[in-house]
Amino acid sequence: MLRLFTKSRGRCLELALVVTLLNLFLSFTVVWYSSSPAENNRHAAQDSRLLLSVEYTGDSALASESPVSDTVPGSEAGITNAQVNTLKVKPSEEVPSEAEVPKDVPNSAIPKLSIDNRLGVFDKFRRFQSHMFSVVGEAWSVLSSSRALCLGAQTSVDRLYELVELVKNWSGPMSIAVFVPDIELAVGLRYIQYLRSCNQAIEKQVSFHLIYPVEHQGTTNHPDLQGLDEVVGNMDCKQPKQVLKYLLNVRSKEMLAWRESYPYPQNLLRNLAKTGCQTNYTYIPDIDMVPTPGMDRQLETFLQKQEGAKNCSKCAFVIPTYEISINSTHLPTNKTELLQFVKDKQARQFHQALYSINQKSSNLKKWEKIPETEELDLAYKVEKYIFKYEPLYIARGDTPAFDERFIGFGMTRNTQVYEMYVAGYSFYLLNNAFTNHWGFQSISSRPEWRARQQEQNNARFDEFAKEVSAHYNADPYKMLDQLKKMNLKHVKVAYGVTKKNKTVAKKEEKKVLDEDIKKLVTE
Repeated sequence: MLRLFTKSRGRCLELALVVTLLNLFLSFTVVWYSSSPAENNRHAAQDSRLLLSVEYTGDSALASESPVSDTVPGSEAGITNAQVNTLKVKPSEEVPSEAEVPKDVPNSAIPKLSIDNRLGVFDKFRRFQSHMFSVVGEAWSVLSSSRALCLGAQTSVDRLYELVELVKNWSGPMSIAVFVPDIELAVGLRYIQYLRSCNQAIEKQVSFHLIYPVEHQGTTNHPDLQGLDEVVGNMDCKQPKQVLKYLLNVRSKEMLAWRESYPYPQNLLRNLAKTGCQTNYTYIPDIDMVPTPGMDRQLETFLQKQEGAKNCSKCAFVIPTYEISINSTHLPTNKTELLQFVKDKQARQFHQALYSINQKSSNLKKWEKIPETEELDLAYKVEKYIFKYEPLYIARGDTPAFDERFIGFGMTRNTQVYEMYVAGYSFYLLNNAFTNHWGFQSISSRPEWRARQQEQNNARFDEFAKEVSAHYNADPYKMLDQLKKMNLKHVKVAYGVTKKNKTVAKKEEKKVLDEDIKKLVTE
């Protein structure tokens, strides 16, 4: 009996040993498979690229909630936790179109977003704090390592719904800087959560950076926010603008009293969006400037050719912007259609009525005479720089930063272009590419507080111009000789709808143009 017991125990030990060895073999197999050469090659390719910006940490800053299988009928996009775990993105894969996105949103599969206010980074004036890569796109690493171009845009939280239209025509990485003072930080986090749950392209392509002023520090906890997290998961994916409007109702009257006219740090936001891009080239529009379908892919092909030629390290490729009438049924999708819109007075050059000087150097009348071609290419070089030129352009990521002393409105984008001009950059119009902006703008839509901010920024220009000239030891525009005559510190900026205000604006524009005509004559 004892011999039988000993024999049985020996067999059990042998069986246990075999099972243990099998488990070890399977574990080593899984580890070997997960670290395949393809994955290692992808990371090596990414490390070899020119990284001109802040590095992000990890693939996501999200904290997932516990999984539940409930779904919300009628929503446009959603992924169960099981789908998230099995979702793999290869460099060659395209981001799915909106039509391919699943239609059901699991209410509790939406990750709750949060940030730690103690980890905010100050700007150089210590007026604002920023949180880079607060939310990271699921395919951000793949897209940033496989594309040449990244779109970086800035917005206040109340315009964040514009991202839905923007992402429809952009399949590459997108770096979005969002201004979120006070309780708008909480609103912004919840709205980003909503957008990611409803739109798979946003979830994959877009990384978000959040910024707020020190004197109105962003907050994520407030009595009025109770119950809002549950509501977000049940909101209609087909109405992003209405959803945002609903969320913004938590702002108090006291906050709204200072919020509208609070100086908007758009140059700081542009810099953060730009430095967030991990590609060699960047494109920095505003969030409501919509590219045409397929433009991003055409730009990728164009930039590959430019890289191969290696004939211009200081080139900026200009993309014209056009205002589209709100009476139009849709945005023009190609240049041929745009020119018909212009002919029918359904489209016009950006700021044509508000401040036409900012695109005069592009000579868009000439551009409009060039018929559309199959291939995106250079159209012509900008021959004459005119002060306050502010084109949208594609350029390498090492262009001069936007000067952050210009806060609010006025002298924000055009001062950066002026520095590029002094630094020796050349500007070239592209033949087919353009962006759309909904609505015709006019002086009547400019409030008084915005005009005052522009006057304050005008007064800061003299110091800026002297610094730029000293930095590059150049003054190709002979700006230092003109500062006293231009007298920007005392130029009054028009606002509202009065005849007097319109006259002031026209005089200011004419003054600048007259100076350029005199220069041409003397040269």
